[in-house]
Amino acid sequence: MNTAMRWRVASAFISAAGLLLVVVTVAGCFGGTSQRMGSVDGYVFKPIGRVAASDQLGLKVGPRGPRGTPPTGYEPCAGAVVSVTGSTGVAQTDANGYFRKDGVSPGTQTVSIAYEPFRLETRVLVRSGLVTTVNQTTGSLLGKWTIMVYMCADNNLEAAGIADINELEEVGSTSDVNILVQIDRAAGYDRSNEDWTTTRRYYITRDPSVPGSLEYGTIVSPMAPWGGNDTEVNMADPAELHDFVAWCMANYPAQHYVLVLWNHGDGWTIWRAPRVVPRAICVDDESGRAMDVDQIRIALKGLPRLDIIGFDACLMQMAEVAYEVRGIADIAVGSEEVEPEGGWDYSRAFAGLCANPYATSAWDLAKSIVNTYMESYGPGSGFTQSALRLEHSDDVAMAVKALKDELVHWIVQNADGTDAAHIREAIRSARLASREYYYGTSYFDLKDFAGRLGARIADPASGVSREAREAICARADAVSEALSGPSLYAGGNGDGLSIYLPDRETWAGVHGYDCLQFEQYTRWSDVFQYVDP
Repeated sequence: MNTAMRWRVASAFISAAGLLLVVVTVAGCFGGTSQRMGSVDGYVFKPIGRVAASDQLGLKVGPRGPRGTPPTGYEPCAGAVVSVTGSTGVAQTDANGYFRKDGVSPGTQTVSIAYEPFRLETRVLVRSGLVTTVNQTTGSLLGKWTIMVYMCADNNLEAAGIADINELEEVGSTSDVNILVQIDRAAGYDRSNEDWTTTRRYYITRDPSVPGSLEYGTIVSPMAPWGGNDTEVNMADPAELHDFVAWCMANYPAQHYVLVLWNHGDGWTIWRAPRVVPRAICVDDESGRAMDVDQIRIALKGLPRLDIIGFDACLMQMAEVAYEVRGIADIAVGSEEVEPEGGWDYSRAFAGLCANPYATSAWDLAKSIVNTYMESYGPGSGFTQSALRLEHSDDVAMAVKALKDELVHWIVQNADGTDAAHIREAIRSARLASREYYYGTSYFDLKDFAGRLGARIADPASGVSREAREAICARADAVSEALSGPSLYAGGNGDGLSIYLPDRETWAGVHGYDCLQFEQYTRWSDVFQYVDP
């Protein structure tokens, strides 16, 4: 993108009716006088029949009963998130409610357990080379939401990053909504706020100053208690993204998580193959690197599932990208088209959530982001924004695969006949007539393309045989139907998802598409060789 566009534990809870019990057990032995790392483990249980959202929920942590059974009246808590000071990352309980956190520094450490609306903290003495399970303690309700903004502003978007932090400060964190930002700044684009050029984490608090006032524009939020503040971080490194999200979840656990990747964006494009300029997302000028889409999935794999992954960046709302991140989040929000430098309208997008977090669902919030984005640029702007329930990306991929299979079947079967020539012409003409985003990317609105292809094939004047017409049109209609349901909410000049569709000459010079899970499942590229320029 140019300067005008963004390619933009054992422990316990206690309530009025329940107790979480933790028992310490020790295993292992000392070896010589050298100090070795220790471990913390345990089981987490909840009362049978209790719903997690009830404030009467009690948890029990400790050893299992005879023959591995839970204590009487309790059942395992699967998916509880456990963090321990003196170690990195988080652990999760398995289907039996068991967790183990290795690599913990010896000494007194704090163990935190988060399970749905509850959290617990307790201190334990970790010994070198031993495994420790925690003693009984009490806990409290979790916060409702944690919003994490990974702001890669070590590039020409630096000024936009400062502006968006100020937009977030217009709403600020509340007792039920934690807003955290990691921002890496550049040199030479914006000299405000003491012109530091390193990386910081902020806990966003409300700034009462209003846009247009002399005070507005200064970051008032305190830096979060992170030891890496004012160091230089390569934000294109997947390990840094993992560290940020894991740290936020460990220190600000919540019932719902939102992650926003803020930066330039270039859709599916894989950067690891040689290219002239860095693309993909999370461009970091200091390192000269960017993060590839498949690396986002790798960075977040193993962490608690996100409610929303947002891409405040250009061109990211693609079938390929959605399929890649479907296992790490429930909903994806992003743009098919390039975004203006201002990106999302953060103050308006999150205002409703902060005002009423218990009445706002993840889907409500996703639609709010779409609506406020489109409203901020006005009707007829040509911009796009959409929200997709990622479980539906499997249905989209299945429909695309079926369409590809049908097209390739009829072209190959009739390679020397009229069907092949007429089908190729229908693909070419439908592609040229479809909405393309940021001309030259070969990113086309998927529903628009499927509809135009079906219409051309269905026309008896197309020259395609009746049997081929019926088969291909059915598959094209299925793609359109997959993009028409309640799982996709789109605004602006688009139907919600784009797809990569280069002609065969462009495709000959492209690298990395086969790294994507979408391509590995659909083999969508099989059709590219039949797309005439």
